[in-house]
Amino acid sequence: MARKGTDDTNVHTMDNLGLVKLEFLLKQAIRQMEQGRIAQAAGRIDAARQHYLQAAEYLFKAADRSQGPIREKRIELAQGLLEQAEELERRAAAPAGERRDRSGPLPAGQAEETSWLVAERPAVRFDDVAGLEAVKEQVMLKLIYPFVYPDQAERFGIRRGGGILLYGPPGTGKTLIARAVAGEVDAPFYTVKPSEIMSKWVGEAEQNVQRLFAAARSAPRAVIFIDEVESLLTRRRSTLSTVMKRLVPQFLAELEGFEEKEGALLFVGATNEPWDLDPAVLRPGRFDEKVYVPLPDQAARRRILELNLRGRPLAADVDLDRLAESLAGYSGADIVNICGKACAIPFVEAVKQGVDRDVMVADFAQVMAAVKPSVDEKEVRKYEKFRFGE
Repeated sequence: MARKGTDDTNVHTMDNLGLVKLEFLLKQAIRQMEQGRIAQAAGRIDAARQHYLQAAEYLFKAADRSQGPIREKRIELAQGLLEQAEELERRAAAPAGERRDRSGPLPAGQAEETSWLVAERPAVRFDDVAGLEAVKEQVMLKLIYPFVYPDQAERFGIRRGGGILLYGPPGTGKTLIARAVAGEVDAPFYTVKPSEIMSKWVGEAEQNVQRLFAAARSAPRAVIFIDEVESLLTRRRSTLSTVMKRLVPQFLAELEGFEEKEGALLFVGATNEPWDLDPAVLRPGRFDEKVYVPLPDQAARRRILELNLRGRPLAADVDLDRLAESLAGYSGADIVNICGKACAIPFVEAVKQGVDRDVMVADFAQVMAAVKPSVDEKEVRKYEKFRFGE
């Protein structure tokens, strides 16, 4: 009898361990899906794809420990994540051989120094940018049309290339626009972080700027994109850094050299704090166009919803027009985040409880009650004042 009791205890313990393992797998699947959603909203497509693949793997393992309808549901959800990962792969930047393409042979000893100098060819186009028609038209006039219609550009003396500043609240699609510019003209896209240019060594930051522009100019046409550009081109009078006081003139020299070079080079800077830029950078011949990227309007919000809810099961009570109206004041990134969180609610119910239902308006309402707009009206007014030179 004692032995039987011991056996029963062992079985009970194994059952508990199995439940703990299953709970772990489900939590990891949900966590990976959430990380994938965050990465996708930030435009990190490769990272999002990896997170979705890992989430699917955890769900398949959880299904192996399940039975009946809930097992089938978990398999179905895992397959859906695999399909989502495949879709992201199709939408990602062109073939692997072209996505991260070194800008040509480097001098001996510089390979490690310039490991940050890589280019990709984005597959994103302006059709993938929701709304912002006025913004896209400004960018088309400045950066796209001269490439697409070179004969007409030459006839009217419209030069190719130049600099453009995209400014506005965070999460409004500035990075996506920059990638779409490169995609529209099929040009190598150099996206560089300010931290990759800066260096503790005297003179190294200026050399990094030279290397960046030299690499871009080695191609017939190229796009350089720097986000948070104000951290590199900050007001010189407001900083004690001797590096910054040398770096800004180096950038100005490179930007002023556009017209002297063959080919076409586009320099796109993005900032949430345009008032912190050095005034010299904003003069004609540097950033020739300063484009305000505002919060999405009704049409743009609806388009963002369409793009991010495409292929997802929506209940009959989900009206995209009405939902877009209720999202006034939210940024594009906010809306992507809300879509992901709303879809996660029935997903978690399906994974944990085996409940099969579509995404309902109530799910969006629940998320919006907890997630407020990331940009307030005071910030918007500040951008408007800068826009009109007040």
